[in-house]
Amino acid sequence: MKKITMLLVVVLSMSSCMINTHVVGNGGGDTEFARAKTVYIIGNRVSEVDSKALAAGAENYNIDTRSNFLDMLISGLTLGIVNTRTVIIKK
Repeated sequence: MKKITMLLVVVLSMSSCMINTHVVGNGGGDTEFARAKTVYIIGNRVSEVDSKALAAGAENYNIDTRSNFLDMLISGLTLGIVNTRTVIIKK
């Protein structure tokens, strides 16, 4: 059990909280409007987020894609087999 705990700590510490931001139109504000997750299994995307649909017809918004603590925890518990990224739409 101690080895598994140490492995989990190492795997989680090697991840980073990276953020990618895409600006659509003139961009949006800092108010979160919608949130969804993209799932990857062994590096292949198995779920896709339709950011245009999440923005509900807005012409100006930001798309933030990030790995947060929960995403890293999922990756660590599955030993990297399943990875998730959080997609946030800001208007």
